[in-house]
Amino acid sequence: MELDDVRPLAADGVVQFDDGVVLLRRDIAPFEGAWVLPGGFVERDEGARTACEREIAEEIGIDVTADVFLGLYDDPDRDPRGNVSAAFRCRPDGDARPEAREEAREVDTFPVGDLPEMGFDHERIVRDAVDAGD
Repeated sequence: MELDDVRPLAADGVVQFDDGVVLLRRDIAPFEGAWVLPGGFVERDEGARTACEREIAEEIGIDVTADVFLGLYDDPDRDPRGNVSAAFRCRPDGDARPEAREEAREVDTFPVGDLPEMGFDHERIVRDAVDAGD
């Protein structure tokens, strides 16, 4: 097996904030301009939960605790780059407000019942987070 045949691991987080879910509008491909969950690739020296918390801080500027593992999302068509995502439901630590940072041109909070069209399989991940309850 060649390394080119291996699918990279990402971590995505569902952050509930102000009675909604925090989404960012991507500023890079794939899905440039689409609303997505904050997240990104797991680095060699970290676990998926730590990567999720780090990526959220980098992309929307808030510290979170990834407290509920939602699942592994591995549909080969979920991302044109072929990555697999470990998704977590996250709770904010502190009172910081989300703001657009890395890879985000805009950040907003959407009610679960009124989500915009989303990139990747992130709508499914949000629905799974809601189904996971408290």
